[in-house]
Amino acid sequence: MLKRSLEALAKEAKKALVLGIGGGGDILGALPTGRYLETLGVNVVLGSVGWERIVYDPKPGPRSLDEIVDFERLSETTGLANENTRTNYGVFFQCSNMARFLGKKTVIVDISKGVRGVIEGLNETAKRLNIDLIVGVDVGGDVLAQGDEPGLRSPLSDVTMLASLHMVNVPTVTAVFAPSCDGELTIEEILKRLTAIAGKGGYLGARGLTPEDASVMCSALRFVKTEASLLPLLAWMGVEGTVKIRGGERRVNLSILSTLTFYLDTKIVFSLSPLAKMIVDTESLEEINECFHKLNIKTEYDYELEHAEK
Repeated sequence: MLKRSLEALAKEAKKALVLGIGGGGDILGALPTGRYLETLGVNVVLGSVGWERIVYDPKPGPRSLDEIVDFERLSETTGLANENTRTNYGVFFQCSNMARFLGKKTVIVDISKGVRGVIEGLNETAKRLNIDLIVGVDVGGDVLAQGDEPGLRSPLSDVTMLASLHMVNVPTVTAVFAPSCDGELTIEEILKRLTAIAGKGGYLGARGLTPEDASVMCSALRFVKTEASLLPLLAWMGVEGTVKIRGGERRVNLSILSTLTFYLDTKIVFSLSPLAKMIVDTESLEEINECFHKLNIKTEYDYELEHAEK
């Protein structure tokens, strides 16, 4: 069956929500896709999951909306963030920083109520903001994980959003930006997953960073704090080879492939994800985490809890 490309979906859409699904910093990785859709005539709202790395937010886990101040609530799990949106203990989100850069509000997603909560929130958000296309952008590619990858460290946020996106009421696309740039799945593992998705008819195309994309991303970096989403810019400038991130704990092999965004059919990606399938009926963060534990998978939430205990 011939799948519709991102361009074809854009022709049928007036307004799109482009979400960074792997955590707060992924909103920078969502920026090139947002810009691309705008060139196709689509009004775009950017957003991300309300989960900052522990180096920015000392409290483990994602934030619930009840822990956030100065925002406009859209649903029980989504809201519109402005440049002053922060936790009730003073930590600003990357979507707040992006709102400051763009001069317009962004969407923040609360995943603390599980997949069920995110689905309801995205459906209500689509209704209230007149969204008719959602693109979930994962920087690095954890969303493609099968669970047995030795380098897998942070699958919870990405997989939660994948399981949610495949069940919302508007068309969705899952995107992988800067494959392997989070230092988890290897480029070989990601290419293998992409090939399997293509074999099922789920590969919708790819796009590389343009000079305009790179310029806007560099400007955004004055506001948005991120590490993995920064690396594609280095690759775009011609840097290649091994780069250390996360305080030297992970290694990334940069190449021109690091500048690409791959667009994928969400339902096909979900159909090939044993991790997403096991959490579709969850109603809390803890329930999701326990599902991963049953497969002996350690998540980013576990690492943050351990860090907090130390």
